[in-house]
Amino acid sequence: MTALFSSDFAPFTTAILVLGGLLLLEVIALLVGASLISEPDGPDVDFDVPELDVPEIEALELGEIDVAELEMADVAAPQPVGMGWTGFGHVPFLIWFAGLLTGFGGTGIGLQLAGPFPLWLVVPVAAFAALAFTRSFAGFFARAIPRTETAAQNVRNLARRRGVVTQGTSRRGRPAELRVSDRYGNSHYVRAEPFRDNDEISRGAEVLTIWDHRAAELRIVPLD
Repeated sequence: MTALFSSDFAPFTTAILVLGGLLLLEVIALLVGASLISEPDGPDVDFDVPELDVPEIEALELGEIDVAELEMADVAAPQPVGMGWTGFGHVPFLIWFAGLLTGFGGTGIGLQLAGPFPLWLVVPVAAFAALAFTRSFAGFFARAIPRTETAAQNVRNLARRRGVVTQGTSRRGRPAELRVSDRYGNSHYVRAEPFRDNDEISRGAEVLTIWDHRAAELRIVPLD
């Protein structure tokens, strides 16, 4: 224990102590119903959603095209933008930071127990090993809990998806609640008006969501 607090071990022991402090704070937060690492709304992952151009919108209003043909096929979702091979940005920051502290502290202490070696040599080696460990750790964590990447959706990203009106009757000026599934299969509840002025869409009706770029709102058209 005395050796672990000597100058040869100081940077690495400090990293482990900081990690322990974060773990203790997380336990305390969990006891009061909170969390330091959770992202209640999820990261804001945005996608490019194809829009209907003006001629298509006008044709839809006139009933000249089949609305079912407008449904957007499922595509592979892009990964959140991060810092390449370090894994930063793919998981909550504190998870990434905890992995970095673990890799740095564990590698440094292991090398110094086998040595000790000069800090100017051990610190860079431990830092590189920590980044490599953190990348693998972040990748495992992201795969184990994929919902951390899909919890939040910009309402525009729900365009061209099938849904069901769950509450009320949707008419112009009086939006109704509908349930829409995103490309991951997660359900979202949003409110929307009909795309056509004269449509009245009742509860239980199957609909297609459309992003009306003129109004900058999500609108719906019935599929039956």
